[in-house]
Amino acid sequence: MTAHILVVEDDEDYVDELKRIIAEAGGPTIPTFVTNRDEAVAELESGFFDFAILDLRIPTAAGTTDFDPEHGKYVFHHVRKVSPGTKILVLTGSPSDDFIAPLLAQKHDADIWSEGAKVDTVEFLKKIEIDQAPEKISRVVSAIRALSDIELQTNGLNLSTGEDRLVRIFAKHFKALTCLVHPIGAGKSGARPLRLQMFDQTGALIREVIAKLGDLPKMQDEDARYDEHVVLLDGAATPRKMKLLEFGAGAMAGLFYQLANGHDASMFKAMAEEDALAAKAVAATADALGGWSNGKNQERRSIASIRAQWVSDKRAAELHTKFGLDWAAEFESREIQTRWCCVHGDLHGENILVSPDGSVLVIDYGDVGPGSAAYDPVSLELSAVLQANPTLGPAWPNADACRKWHDLDAYLADCPMPEFIRACRAWSENLTVGRRELAACAYCYLLRQLKYDDTDKDRILALLEGVHACWATT
Repeated sequence: MTAHILVVEDDEDYVDELKRIIAEAGGPTIPTFVTNRDEAVAELESGFFDFAILDLRIPTAAGTTDFDPEHGKYVFHHVRKVSPGTKILVLTGSPSDDFIAPLLAQKHDADIWSEGAKVDTVEFLKKIEIDQAPEKISRVVSAIRALSDIELQTNGLNLSTGEDRLVRIFAKHFKALTCLVHPIGAGKSGARPLRLQMFDQTGALIREVIAKLGDLPKMQDEDARYDEHVVLLDGAATPRKMKLLEFGAGAMAGLFYQLANGHDASMFKAMAEEDALAAKAVAATADALGGWSNGKNQERRSIASIRAQWVSDKRAAELHTKFGLDWAAEFESREIQTRWCCVHGDLHGENILVSPDGSVLVIDYGDVGPGSAAYDPVSLELSAVLQANPTLGPAWPNADACRKWHDLDAYLADCPMPEFIRACRAWSENLTVGRRELAACAYCYLLRQLKYDDTDKDRILALLEGVHACWATT
């Protein structure tokens, strides 16, 4: 592995010395040298860096002479903002505690590259002690080079530098030498889910893992949601969280969950191969998530307040106007009875893994939080006709079928997976107070799908007509 190093230094003598030290660091490197604040910020915005070496007393831009530690501190904070997983070495000509102490307060002790020992994510080095720089730099270069010991078999799947780092760091932590990487269909969050199979030096399978890789704040948020909500569910149907990796991959972080053996197919794949198996898996999913809704009392809520969990008021108004939903504002003003509880929030067919016996494993907890109890089964049902899966096509549901969504038997005419749809609708009806809540949840999910560029707008709008009709028949 090649270490990507950003050096922010304007003194030519120190630049020459750092070039020599990096060249002799004992491993492949790609150093990027800049001399001022603005160039450093531009590089951080566009590049990936494992390590940043930063002089604090720098000018703002090329050709200026406004040297000030404040400019270096700005770059320091920008590294922490846009690339929080990057280790920083601060070079300073002054021992003043006035600016060093606040920067040191942002350091963490972490085993960044799975070396088996924690290191400081932020270090300081006086320029008069530059003779200590080779040891500090070579340690980083060697740690990154050692990640090459992990053989990744991606089968043509392209990983970004940050994704590659995270998978290798995690695999090394468990002493794996080979890691097979498989894609899992993603939702709309921007985070990337992967399935990992890790093998030791004997070729034995150590772990099967679900990795969720994305921006650090999103991964930290999902980590907190897991600890607050997912731990309340049956552990047999929810994977055990293994590790949150926050360092070593620039702007990216990774959450890793242990995967039970045998859950090799997504709900979408199971649905395409055997409709009855998918229906059985829907019932198992209902049981798995029952801990969130069981025993919850009803309460009165406006449809707008339910929708606001997924689409902001401003965005909703924009969507109403853009797609000619003249009835939606009045619809949202109505109040319904609902069972308000924790919901998964993104329960589509790729976020449920199914075993051959119909047992399930529910994954991806980035949207877990409060919502109407029926939102999850409604989302699962509608995801099958709006997200890419083997059964999705133009033949069903056509616009006429979508407009009959409220009439299940008419809606399912010519449906290729009727048992799956009926199982989802039965789960919904078991949770809803009435059909008005069913319509409200479907409306919220469909409006949310209108936000995305790659969804079938004609199909969504036809389904919204069916949802509106569902309300009219209550």
